[in-house]
This record gives sequence, structure tokens and C-alpha cells, in this order.
Amino acid sequence: LLEDFNDLRRGMILSDEFDFDLVHFHLMWMTDKNTILSALQEKNIPYMITTHAAYTPDRIDSLKKDISMRTLEKQYLFNAKAIHALCYEEKGFLRDLNIRSLIHVIPNGISRDEIKKIRSSDKLENPYSENHINLVWVGRIRDDKNVLGIVESLLHMDDEVKDKIRIHIVGNGIESYIQEVKATIKKHNLEENIILHGPKYKEEKYQYILNADIYLQPSFSEGISFSILDAMACAKPMVLTRQTNMTYYYNKNFYVMTEPYPEDIANAIKRLVNDETMCAELSKNAEQLIVTTFNWDSLIKEYITMYKKVIG
Repeated sequence: LLEDFNDLRRGMILSDEFDFDLVHFHLMWMTDKNTILSALQEKNIPYMITTHAAYTPDRIDSLKKDISMRTLEKQYLFNAKAIHALCYEEKGFLRDLNIRSLIHVIPNGISRDEIKKIRSSDKLENPYSENHINLVWVGRIRDDKNVLGIVESLLHMDDEVKDKIRIHIVGNGIESYIQEVKATIKKHNLEENIILHGPKYKEEKYQYILNADIYLQPSFSEGISFSILDAMACAKPMVLTRQTNMTYYYNKNFYVMTEPYPEDIANAIKRLVNDETMCAELSKNAEQLIVTTFNWDSLIKEYITMYKKVIG
């Protein structure tokens, strides 16, 4: 792994004393990487790229990116010896770009240390009222995360369900979008139903997930979200959209799947709110899947296998 980007730009790490078999990039859209690519080409050193869902159609969202995808970024992707995607849905988008290099699929994971941190966080004070069923969303508040969809889902619930629940939004983000969320909450008199807590970090963040009853992530687009992995490690039943790219794990039965539209989000929430047995089953399965699949102890073996195949 190449840590010091400034050294790379100066070409120090690519001096004769270094003998890399492969360089693994996690850089998208940054033009500085072209200096490194030129040096790698000169020394005939292959490279691969983890794309982090940067090339899904919704994220090629500006004229600058569109031009780059026809020129420098296209060359960057097409000349890579291999690509690493976080999920099979992302692999499909990359194939749609006519990339024919080998594409490996390995998801994100969570470390043992992080799991220990989560386990110890349950000793912190419960931030919620215990008189309600508490649902939480954690992340960066912006359009693709569909926080407005969560707010507007309440418009499709009867008063009996609305009175049972409180929805907690934890995070910061794009100020204009946050103001739109606040305006929608105020317009529909939902101040008692939806609470914006602002950003929380480390153990405090886990306090908000651990003490919730249900986790929500109705995004329009994701890679493999660390927020979802955190919620799984906290053993939370979840409402996830198809676009969170967990569909290949749907048969593991750890979440209710929905489309990212308010009426569908509302129906998914009502299913969980009204079924404690289902919540308990999803919770158990989510926690187990972290142990068996989404942890770095397991995933690092897949990375080693991938590198051996790429290097040949």
C-alpha cells in the first residue's frame, strides 16, 4: 500500500530501490494520479483500482465528470489490470462502461476492534424515550441518502403507527438539503415524530444505533455502506432499499427490502413496527452475518487471493 501521496507525486517511491508487483489505487476523479500513472507505465508496473461506486450513473453527475469519462478517466479504467468492486451491482455498472478487465467483487467489512468498541458502547446512556419505538438513520445528509423519503414516509402512515414511533436522524451534510428536510418537517407538523440530532462520532454514534429498535437506510445509491455494517454489528433489524446493494444477501434474512419511495418506506416500517418476532429474527441474522461475512478477518483472505490472481 502506498501511503504518502506527496512522495508518489515526486516519484520517490518509484525509484529503482522499490520493486512493486502491483499498485492498488483508491483514487477516482483526481487528476494528480496521472503523474503516478505515467511513472508506473514507464517502469511497466501494473495497477488495479477499487472504484468505490464512483462510476455508477448517478455519480457521473457533472459535465466535467462526463468529459473525463470519455478521456482521462476512461483511459485510467481501461488500462487497469483488474478492478475491485464492492458489490455485484457495481460490477454490472462497470461492465456497462465496456470495461473488460477482470472485476473482483469483495465487500466492505468491519474490524474486530470496531466490533469491541460497539459492544462496549451499550453502557452509555440511552438517548431515546423508552415510550416509543425508536428508528434511526445515521450518515451524511444529502440527496442520494433520501432523508426526505424518510420524512415523507410518515405522510403514508396512520396516526396509530405514527404515535408509536420516533425517527432519529443522526449526521450532518449538505446545508441546502438539510434546510429542505427541516422545511418539510415543519410544513407537515412532524417535529414530534422526527428528531435531528446532528453528527455523532465513535462511541457516541454507536450509542444512537445500539439503543434504537430499527435502523433505516432508504438510499437512492450506495456502495457497501459502513453505516449498514455498523447497524448489523449492533444487531439491528433494518429497512434497506434495493439500491443499497445488499440484494445479493437478501436470502440471509436480515432486513426488509423496499423501494426508495415514501409510500414503500412507510409499508416496510409498518411491517417491522407490527412484528416483534420478525425484528428479533432479522436482528440475530444481521449480527451473525458480520461474524461470518462482513469482517476483515474473513475478507483479508479474499484480498490475498485476489492479489495472487491479478499478479499471476
